[in-house]
Parts: sequence; C-alpha cells; structure tokens
Amino acid sequence: MKWMIRTVLLTLPMLFLGGCGYTTRSLYNSSIKTVAVPMWRNETFRRQLEFKLTEAIDKNIEARTPYRLASRSTADSVLTGTIVSVQENVLNSNFQTNLPQQTQVSIAVDFTWRDLRTGKVLEVRKNFSASASEVPAIGTQLPDAEQAVIERLARRIVDSMQKPW
Repeated sequence: MKWMIRTVLLTLPMLFLGGCGYTTRSLYNSSIKTVAVPMWRNETFRRQLEFKLTEAIDKNIEARTPYRLASRSTADSVLTGTIVSVQENVLNSNFQTNLPQQTQVSIAVDFTWRDLRTGKVLEVRKNFSASASEVPAIGTQLPDAEQAVIERLARRIVDSMQKPW
C-alpha cells in the first residue's frame, strides 16, 4: 500500500509538468549526427572576425549539442554563414578625456543550416544579430567587446539548431 501511495506521489507531478510543454525528448533533431562548419564569410572590414566566430560556433556545437563536427564530405548537415555587419557605438564618454566609458558592439549574420542528405533547409536566418555593451576597464580594448559579442552570437546560432517548440 505504501509503495502505491509513493508511486502516485512521484508520478503526479510528472502529469502536471507534461501539460506545460516540458518533455524528456531531445531538443535536437535525432536524425542529424554530424555538422560541417566551413569558415564563415566576412563582408565587413573587420579582420579576423570570421575565424573567431567559426571557432566559437564549433566550440558551442561540441559542448552543447549531441552533434559531432565533421568535414563537409562526410557530414549529415552543413552550417554556413556570412558576417554582414559590425557596428560599434559609444554609449557614453569620459567628459575630461573624451575616451569611451561604455561601448556597444553589434554583429549581424546571415546563415543557413542544411541537411546534406536531403537538401532540406533546416534553419535559415537573415540579419540575425547579437550585441554586447562593455564598460572598458583600464587596459581593455574594443577586441574584448567584440569577443563578448562573438561568444553571445555563437550561443544564439547554436540555440537556433534546436527543434522548434
């Protein structure tokens, strides 16, 4: 009798959670096992961003998804993209030195994730962007703010590889 009550008490919350959109199934497409991520293109005048973003996306895929990285010739899918704009805005400056006290960097990309076996487009985004503001401490520079945006953008791109709700 006690085991029956214990079982009911343990399963009852699961029934309520099941109706709220929670699931134990994977957030990722289980038919995809591998992803190729060729070097992204860069249409801006900011050098090296394509290398940094491609590397950040690779690291996020490896760390946060069930997918493995593979070459394009052996992969199930390919994630390609282009950096289309980079904007830097000074949010406020030091009155005495006129040096930036807070800056905001935004990066926008276009990308496509395609199933190479069927040719089906799994995800496509245009002008997909992320931004970060930085309060530069002594000795920090714009590349620090850029790296923060790149990390945020890579996380958001990999998040978009999840199955839709």
